[in-house]
Amino acid sequence: MTKRRLLCLVVTGLLFLLVVIYSTNLYFINWLATDETSSMRDALLEQQEKRFKPQMLAANKSEFRFGLQQSTNDVYPALSRGEALKVVIESRIPKLKTAFKNKNPRYYPVKRGLLRSFSASTSFNLSTVWKIASSWPHENEIYPQKDEKIGKVIRALQEAEILAARNTPRGTQLKLLFDLAGKQTVLFKPSWYSRNTTIDGLVYSGKDRHNSEIVAFHLAAILNLRWTPIVVGRRISLLEIYRLADQELKETMIKIDTRQCVYGKCYYCKKSEAVCNDPKTGTLEGALLLLIPGKFAKYRSPWQRTYQNGVSAEWEKTDAYCAKVKEKLPTVRLLDLIDVAIFDFLIQNGDRHHYETRDERVLLMDNGKGFGNAFKDHFDVLAPLYQCCMIRKTTWERLQIFSGGAITETLVELNEIDLLYPLLTKEHYIGIERRLILVYTTVELCKEKYGNKVFR
Repeated sequence: MTKRRLLCLVVTGLLFLLVVIYSTNLYFINWLATDETSSMRDALLEQQEKRFKPQMLAANKSEFRFGLQQSTNDVYPALSRGEALKVVIESRIPKLKTAFKNKNPRYYPVKRGLLRSFSASTSFNLSTVWKIASSWPHENEIYPQKDEKIGKVIRALQEAEILAARNTPRGTQLKLLFDLAGKQTVLFKPSWYSRNTTIDGLVYSGKDRHNSEIVAFHLAAILNLRWTPIVVGRRISLLEIYRLADQELKETMIKIDTRQCVYGKCYYCKKSEAVCNDPKTGTLEGALLLLIPGKFAKYRSPWQRTYQNGVSAEWEKTDAYCAKVKEKLPTVRLLDLIDVAIFDFLIQNGDRHHYETRDERVLLMDNGKGFGNAFKDHFDVLAPLYQCCMIRKTTWERLQIFSGGAITETLVELNEIDLLYPLLTKEHYIGIERRLILVYTTVELCKEKYGNKVFR
């Protein structure tokens, strides 16, 4: 064997060894990155298999008239219409195609694009950044699908100096308005609960959750429902805010023990329910929302609750309710509301009694009532979908991209960008995956009954 041939064999062997080592490391790194979300997915699937098998026999005995819900109440007379339908849908989960339970490889480039857009760290001019953000909104799309300037806006919201503060009486809960450097006004929603607090009771119980506003912004971007304000988490000092406050705000700021507190001005605001600086850090967490330019119109939701104990709204007791809604709303508006219902179901926001539009398209405003109880799925939040049995084709395709744990994997990585991370407990991420499976099953049952007419 010549020296040249021997040298070629040695070089070839070394190259092969390097390829093997690189491939092994790449696999191991990917395994580390996805291990937690995979374990959450596997735990969820095992939980569903055990839970729903006993229900399948009873559900199969019913003559399931999907979209009308009449037969479900015959089988489960003690349950509300929504809860009875949920039992039937849950029983079909074991029959769901495996594609809905495994990761779709198409999610990865979408995740990579979102992270690139949200993670920009280059320098910026505040005035320029605010002008760029105010030029983005078109109809109900508040920011572009891909643009690294989104990351600059996020950084600006996290870091810009607060120059002035005042009350805003709009709405039912405490909110403050801050003027930031560069002539930009933002809305501040304070923290009322720790991350592991469970809100028991009705779906709309409790105060707004600031972390819900932040996670809603991230989740909406994942679903390409770019209808929310841009939102970041931030810690402020109420002592500093008092120094910057106008007289009206100062009159609603009090001291409890040695802590600076504020109760503000709103429909439910009162002195006995003030929010205060944390005694350990001397700061208060909250969500900072970039105000959306333009004119808005406000409408009562067709699926509004009565907010009265024992009193059901018409949509909760009328089988063919969607037919009445279709007579009053154009198809585009109805499809917007169905998108909103899917989004609200994933975060468990059951308090969207009104909705706002910009240029006749629905916005996702006021998302603070999400993530109250990680262990509860209020199925009637999904009523627009299961009563109308229609969904945008683009929404359905996007939902399928983020199957099998991909939605929470992507959400966790976006959440990590925020200064207040961790934003949710592990149980809340599991809840999102569980509800996404319910959405898949609902749409598949609609398709089983109505075929491709379901997709618009």
